[in-house]
Amino acid sequence: MSNWPVKKNFRKFLYLAIGFIIILEILFQIVFFADIKIFKKPILFFNPYCDQSYWDNVGTSSIDNELFQYHPTLTLIKKSNASAYNSPDNKNLFLQQDDIVFYGSSFIDHKYFIPHFQDNINYAVKSYGLDQIFLSYKLTKEKHADNFVVFGFLMEDLDRIIFNKRNHSKIKFIKFEDSYKLENSPVNLKNNKKRRFEIYSFNLIKNLSFLYLNQFDHKRSECEIDLKKDLFKFFINEIIENTGNLNQKLIFVTFNFQEDILEPSWRYEFIKNYLTSKNIIHLDTKDILFKHMKKNNLQPYNYYSSEDLHLNSLGNEIIASELKILIGQHK
Repeated sequence: MSNWPVKKNFRKFLYLAIGFIIILEILFQIVFFADIKIFKKPILFFNPYCDQSYWDNVGTSSIDNELFQYHPTLTLIKKSNASAYNSPDNKNLFLQQDDIVFYGSSFIDHKYFIPHFQDNINYAVKSYGLDQIFLSYKLTKEKHADNFVVFGFLMEDLDRIIFNKRNHSKIKFIKFEDSYKLENSPVNLKNNKKRRFEIYSFNLIKNLSFLYLNQFDHKRSECEIDLKKDLFKFFINEIIENTGNLNQKLIFVTFNFQEDILEPSWRYEFIKNYLTSKNIIHLDTKDILFKHMKKNNLQPYNYYSSEDLHLNSLGNEIIASELKILIGQHK
């Protein structure tokens, strides 16, 4: 009898809590359905390294039509490189022997990096994942036989391979028996797929719990880690085979975000170890910047731009200088 008030109060609290969650969920559904951007914050509900729903709700970035054009496999290519993708002639029309060809994403396609190699062909495009980098090489490789081939990418470009849309709609590699096939090919830039139904209150709790337990860092997630690792190995093995057949000299340059210079993620050890196991020439920019930082009593932020989170002029000058030395050693 004495416990009755306690049970009654608990039941009342439980009803109020359930009612609050239901009302909150209804509000979340309205915000996302009506796309009320002032309240719609996908980063609170989804992990951009894991959840397709994050990118579906972020929307599509605008395209600079003066610099880029649509490509059915790669989504976007630079107009300056269009002839290399479109020409059926596989002869080396662009370069001389020992010249350098770049493939990659934003760190290789950056305004502070490009001037150091402005006379070289550069297929890198911002927001490319490792899948798009790999395919851009496959589509142009025979035009560059006997040349240096440099792949440059951010460690997190590995995570982009699990999505069919990020800033733009893109291809996606799907496991098929003992190999892979392409989904969303040709790429549909309009990406008219219906968004999946979400229980946003559950997603909010799950996402905030993960952040609390992981130093508020989404990229600590190991979601689909086996698929990411398997696809990386597939890309590397294919590249090794093709560069060998074309007598190309292969170099990989890996980049990191500022916070990963002192405390790298799981991606760093995995990628570095696999490249080492395959005897690939590897320019590890984390290692280079760390040594330069210690020698000159600097901090990681001295090498990065607050404008776009990429390397600044100093950081790119150091990396470009080391890359030129590495290329010279293997000519």
